[in-house]
Amino acid sequence: MIWTILISSCLTFVFGNKTDERIPFFHGHVFENSPQGSKVNGLSIPVKRVEAQKWCSKSGMHLKLIGDGNEDFHVFAHHKRGHILLKTSGILDREERAEYLLSLGLCCQNCASADRVVAEVASIKVDVLDTNDHEPTFLHADVKITLDDATALRSVVYKVKAEDTDSGQNAELIYFALPRNGSFYVVPKTGDVLLVDSILGLASPIRFNVFARDHGWPSRTSQNMEIEISPRQLAATQPPSQLPQVSDASNGYSRRSRSLQESDKPVVISVSEDASVGSVVMNLNRLSRFPSASFELVYPGAENTPVSVSRESGDIVISRRLDRETEPLVEITIRVQNKRVIVRIPTSPAVNANAATVTGKQICVTAKAHIAKSRSSPA
Repeated sequence: MIWTILISSCLTFVFGNKTDERIPFFHGHVFENSPQGSKVNGLSIPVKRVEAQKWCSKSGMHLKLIGDGNEDFHVFAHHKRGHILLKTSGILDREERAEYLLSLGLCCQNCASADRVVAEVASIKVDVLDTNDHEPTFLHADVKITLDDATALRSVVYKVKAEDTDSGQNAELIYFALPRNGSFYVVPKTGDVLLVDSILGLASPIRFNVFARDHGWPSRTSQNMEIEISPRQLAATQPPSQLPQVSDASNGYSRRSRSLQESDKPVVISVSEDASVGSVVMNLNRLSRFPSASFELVYPGAENTPVSVSRESGDIVISRRLDRETEPLVEITIRVQNKRVIVRIPTSPAVNANAATVTGKQICVTAKAHIAKSRSSPA
């Protein structure tokens, strides 16, 4: 019983230390677009690792690359250093092929054919590294958007997207707009186009170009993508009867002098409560029948209204922050030379904001809150 245990232990020791011979692995890299004959960096195979005498003891040693894409490289021995190196046989393109998995074959007399290879003495991997040789590209050359002028500020109105076939930092993009404008801003990292200022009363489209630039060295910039955004005045389709009815007494407004004659049909303008101070709500020149008109705020006083009126240009400008909850309705009267115009500013909740309509001499300005409802996830 004791001898059986000893014999078993000896057998385990002998077979447990027996290891199979493994083919050594070598790894190198080369940059794409390198000229023909460029050396594969980081790859150096010692001749002694090949063990040529083991396979070809009586004849000379010859080496041959084996594997898919072996024609893109040629192998040579650096006799002074005793190393085997690889060089490119042509110009490589990482976008076409990013890596090569090859084997180094050993022939004893010549390597005229694959059957002359007596052994595979090394396994080789070559990575083709990226250079910044492609510029970003947009899927579309131009985009046209119709946007409600009632859109709330900080809304994402569009998202630009460019593609870069390079890799790593060479494919990381930032976006920017030229020429810069005060109404829209392009977020550099995401490409989101944000509305940052009111477009109320704007009749002409806003045009700007968006570009994409990568983080490579040297960096590459895309061709321009032209964006055209046309404001659409929603309040033009909203009849004054749909405006909230707010009495003067319930909202703390002083009564207007009845000596001022009112127009029968009001002009309706919708304004988002997010509209920034200094935003032009409307220009009154289009209401004036005079080639050169002056404008005067008659009612109420400038300190009691959130908007001001430019005497020369006729711009109605937001002078302080709007708040629908505390100031749902504001009425003002503007005199255009000898012609009196009444302006009302109610505020009511709505999904859209910042719309404008012109229906006559009387003007109603509505400040609406942009309300977004979201569903809560079930517990």
